[in-house]
Amino acid sequence: MTKRKVQILIADNEAFIRNGLRKALHNTKLKAEMAADGHQTRRMIREKSYDLVVMDLGLPGPGGMELLEEIRNSDPDTHIIVLTKHGNISTAVEAMKKGAYDFIAKPLDLSHLRLLVERALGRLELVAANRQLQSRLENRDSFRKIVRHSPAMQAAATTIKQVAMSNVPVFLRGETGVGKDLIARAIHERSRRRDGPFVAVNCGGFPQELFASELFGHVRGAFTGALTDKPGRFALAEGGTLFLDEIGEVPLKNQVELLRALENSEYQPVGDSHLHRADVRFIAATNRDLETDVDRGNFREDLYYRLNVVPLDIPPLRKRHEDIPVLVEIFLEESCRAHGQGLKQVAPESMEHFLNHSWPGNVRELRNLIQRLVVTCPSKTIRPDHLPGILATTDQALGQFTLKLGTSVREAEAELIRQTLHRVTSNRRRAASILGISLRSLQYKLKQYGIH
Repeated sequence: MTKRKVQILIADNEAFIRNGLRKALHNTKLKAEMAADGHQTRRMIREKSYDLVVMDLGLPGPGGMELLEEIRNSDPDTHIIVLTKHGNISTAVEAMKKGAYDFIAKPLDLSHLRLLVERALGRLELVAANRQLQSRLENRDSFRKIVRHSPAMQAAATTIKQVAMSNVPVFLRGETGVGKDLIARAIHERSRRRDGPFVAVNCGGFPQELFASELFGHVRGAFTGALTDKPGRFALAEGGTLFLDEIGEVPLKNQVELLRALENSEYQPVGDSHLHRADVRFIAATNRDLETDVDRGNFREDLYYRLNVVPLDIPPLRKRHEDIPVLVEIFLEESCRAHGQGLKQVAPESMEHFLNHSWPGNVRELRNLIQRLVVTCPSKTIRPDHLPGILATTDQALGQFTLKLGTSVREAEAELIRQTLHRVTSNRRRAASILGISLRSLQYKLKQYGIH
């Protein structure tokens, strides 16, 4: 563990138990917070990550078992000790099967609880130490971490090699979770700027009024609260690479400043009367259809074409079937090692479900699911009955629709486009990929059929 205080959440509907537990666990290294019911617990775990949660399974509102699954899905590293009535030991055992670290029955034996907490914190320290060691030992070449058994990823890897040594902007396009950040880092590490900084910016990660300050920096007194000079991301990336993730989220009023930086390698910190030079290579990424945003006036056309010098489309996981078994094996090994468990494996019949799933969250969804299964699966082999319901249902069944006999080809095509757009929440680039046509062709058909 780091030197920060260990964050503990105590969730119980009885005030004297909450207060007694906090007193019993009082320690200069620990910071305990309390929740009185399931609703408050849910709100707190969604707003903050905790190292340890001590939770009564009988909470009013959302129950402890439901909250346990929610914590395991959102933050697998959190250790959970459940409290239960003496006669409900079987329920506590079920909670452990779902990922709880341990349980203790009421009335509470505080000395035993303190022992469990110490063991849990010791395990947290071990996991953290293992991660730090693994981080030092891992090959730092991000390119080697790109799984590319599929033809689609082999083509992407070829483009990465071709553009890495140049200094031209690269525009990564792909759905959320496909690994654009890994691709960007691989390009940087194979470039002449590899010894310089790699600075990643989530363009949608801060409010519009702070965008210019975060990107370009500010000088003291530029606005209320600007007590000192602060360098922006451009200054931090000097001599290296600036990765602008979710570039489509850049506020329209800031796009002209970004365009000047790309064209002239100049930027101006907020409140500064002088222009600064920037020796920075740009890599931008988006999961949006920026061509449509340009047509609607939401994104500057000149900035779009300045970014789109070398476009690189990162294929979604559903187009990379050959990569899925390899990714599953890699994520299983990573997660088992991180959680201090023996190596698990996926049964062949379970792998069929992995291959048939459409993975709307792409590689990120697969990684998160593997982490969840490692924590919650009680056996060494992950069988179909361990998989969540969404994975056990084939996408063909989810994606069917029927047409009446006598429907014209024109009507059938229009309905297919409508259904596809609805399924991908109006992401036109993704819809075009599923339909097997170009984005330009899809836009023409949308206009032809009057689909909005």
